[in-house]
Amino acid sequence: MVADTNVLASRACNAVRRGRNEELFSGLAGNGRSNIYVSAHVPEELVEHLPAIAASNDVPVSEASGVLWNEIMPGVPVVDLAIRDYLSPRVRTMLCIDRELPRRLRGDPDDIGTTALAELLAPAVILSSDSVFTRLGFANTDAATWVGLAYGLLRAAGFEARLGDAALLAELTARTVAAAGGAAVRAIGSYPVPAIGLLAGAVVLAGRFGYLDPARWREGWHRFREAMEPLRDGLTVALEEHQAARGALRVIEPAGRPTVEQAAARHLARRRAALTPRELRDELSMSGFTASGAELRRGMLSHSAFSRRPGDRFELGRCSVSMLDCVEG
Repeated sequence: MVADTNVLASRACNAVRRGRNEELFSGLAGNGRSNIYVSAHVPEELVEHLPAIAASNDVPVSEASGVLWNEIMPGVPVVDLAIRDYLSPRVRTMLCIDRELPRRLRGDPDDIGTTALAELLAPAVILSSDSVFTRLGFANTDAATWVGLAYGLLRAAGFEARLGDAALLAELTARTVAAAGGAAVRAIGSYPVPAIGLLAGAVVLAGRFGYLDPARWREGWHRFREAMEPLRDGLTVALEEHQAARGALRVIEPAGRPTVEQAAARHLARRRAALTPRELRDELSMSGFTASGAELRRGMLSHSAFSRRPGDRFELGRCSVSMLDCVEG
């Protein structure tokens, strides 16, 4: 997700007004499935515009600033862009401000950084209170609905987490059963006589205690289906809600084959981890993008969106600068 200045500042003011911690953006940033990024111009705009936004929300600017810089922004990396990131045809529409054009076709140069970042990380959702993204088709939100969209993202991430955990549990169970079955088959092959004796004894005991009775098996199966009914219904509802939440999100889709920098940025944005060029090469190859480690390294070194860490590891973006740094800068 790519957020703009007004959304972040408004959310900080909302937390102050309600007298509680900010949970929406911190939840999105903390779940690992809906990572938030901002363009490099946003921190400076936050310092410039937060006093006016706080005044319009009737909250102390010092308290709003504390929520913004201590709760929200530490989990939101800042991504610096290169000149070439602004040259995409879709991004350049933000520069069309000819007054002779209908308003729905006019852009806003102040938002070009957010648009360029969304294009770099596509597919990405722009979360903004500015109608220019709606007018130009970059997002389906406006000032009245962006909070609902953000909660939709949070719900979708939560559904994906639960479904992902369930899939992992099912896979582990299947592997355990397969391993146990394989071990049993190998044991029978190695010791056939004792295995036949144990099997015969088990059949005799099962018959004595009534476990071979067909009526008992039918009753047990009926009880099992009744016990599983709530779980099946719950899974069906969760899947339907998940599809509804995902279907409500309109994103900037990638166009054409990505450049080396775009492929690296998009993968690192979703991994939210620092990788070496070789690790990145191997992970990208699994998704069908082919580039050598040397190409990826050159691309990331030449692009300001990436930060280099010890061990020749690269990650997307940098930590948010503090408000004092912004002011002094």
